[in-house]
Amino acid sequence: MKRDALQTANRKWDLMNKRVKNTILGTLVFGFIGYVVSYLLDGNPDWNVVIGQAIAGFLLYAFILPAWAKRNKNIKRGPYGK
Repeated sequence: MKRDALQTANRKWDLMNKRVKNTILGTLVFGFIGYVVSYLLDGNPDWNVVIGQAIAGFLLYAFILPAWAKRNKNIKRGPYGK
């Protein structure tokens, strides 16, 4: 019984670490994409676009994608938990 609780706790910790890593990576990638796009369009980077894209990446990877994944997991399981 103790071992199952420990394994469950370890799985939750691993998922949390994965979520934090994905959030940081998504924030950096979206910011970089904003930098490149604003540089290509204007010739010099617009920092408002870069910061906005970084915030969008953070929100997407921290809140939206995990909620979608949880929702899809529940839909695939079915109404009776199969």
